[in-house]
Amino acid sequence: MSKLAIVMQDIVPWIEPAGNERHVKSAERTLALFELFSLQQRPMTVAEITRALAIPQPSVSMLLRNLTTLGYLEHDPSQRTYIPSIRIMLLGSWVQRRFSEQGLMECRLDLLAQQLCKVLKMRATVLLGIQNGIYSQYVLVRMPQNPDLLVQSGMLRPITCTSVGKVLLSQKTDTEIEAVVRHCNARVTEDRLRVRPKEFLAAMNAVRQNGFSETCGTMTPGRSTISVPVVGSIATMPMAVAVGGLSEQIQEHREIILEALFDFQAGHNEAIIGSLGPKASAA
Repeated sequence: MSKLAIVMQDIVPWIEPAGNERHVKSAERTLALFELFSLQQRPMTVAEITRALAIPQPSVSMLLRNLTTLGYLEHDPSQRTYIPSIRIMLLGSWVQRRFSEQGLMECRLDLLAQQLCKVLKMRATVLLGIQNGIYSQYVLVRMPQNPDLLVQSGMLRPITCTSVGKVLLSQKTDTEIEAVVRHCNARVTEDRLRVRPKEFLAAMNAVRQNGFSETCGTMTPGRSTISVPVVGSIATMPMAVAVGGLSEQIQEHREIILEALFDFQAGHNEAIIGSLGPKASAA
């Protein structure tokens, strides 16, 4: 299996579905294809897509032809490559406008990353995450050159094992959390990633009291993250912002990082609630 195929499994694990769950294969492959283009950000050939997605070449060719006919892909016959069309960009343009109008999320993440890099001399990774079923998913990532914590936008991690996941789960009821824990424990393949429900619920109470979550080496040895919740920009989906890097640096600068994260949280939440009008402010 190629390195790219391994990366894609972190982003779209449904390529190899587990258990007896029913899947709409064509829909999943279409989404996996666009996740691949987002990761690579260049035209790709049928062979490259086949290797990355680990699905049969005839299926890839049919999928590409159909999406080209529908106007979602552009095909260059001379180079034998495909690339998403402007139609794909326009499909999500309203979401981008919503983010832009409600606090310039990308700019805020950039400023947070620059602040940590300049003040603390850290090669910190700053990311925005959401819940995706039993996973936490990193949807926006800002990394310096040679980052101490390397992650990909779109990457999925067991929700019970990340600071992003824990801070998002802390906003749910204990009954809801227990259901997620059971499902997650059943799906992870490593014993070290399974959590004990009672201990996890106690940890959730601590997160609720403190207003943040942190992990130390759970997913990547020697790397830590700290997360705080932020108001979602789309519908009612909660989000979390995290800072990650070398464990010793995260611990050394923990209070400064927390102060920066809480400042980010306050500024973002104020912008979101303000943009939603008086009803949201009163709610």
